[in-house]
Amino acid sequence: MCIPTKEVGAELFNTIIAEVDKKTGAVKYLVELGEVWEVLLGMAVATIFISLLYIGLLKWITKPLLYTSMFIILVGFVLLGGWCWMKKDEYDPVL
Repeated sequence: MCIPTKEVGAELFNTIIAEVDKKTGAVKYLVELGEVWEVLLGMAVATIFISLLYIGLLKWITKPLLYTSMFIILVGFVLLGGWCWMKKDEYDPVL
């Protein structure tokens, strides 16, 4: 078997990374990720906290929001029906 030595493997790895960076610029993004990891970690923790807060608030907000929207839809249909009833005389009953 042909197994490269440690030095040859490191040189090959560096060559591959250089080629990939030359074509895509990916190394720049990896370096930037290494520089801003604290911010990313803070955002991840904040996301979890905000999600838990949102789920907790849904316990109290969901029912009133649901019933309010159902009431508004019911009132809308009743008003639409009344408007159609008032406009029925403007149309010819026989086509």
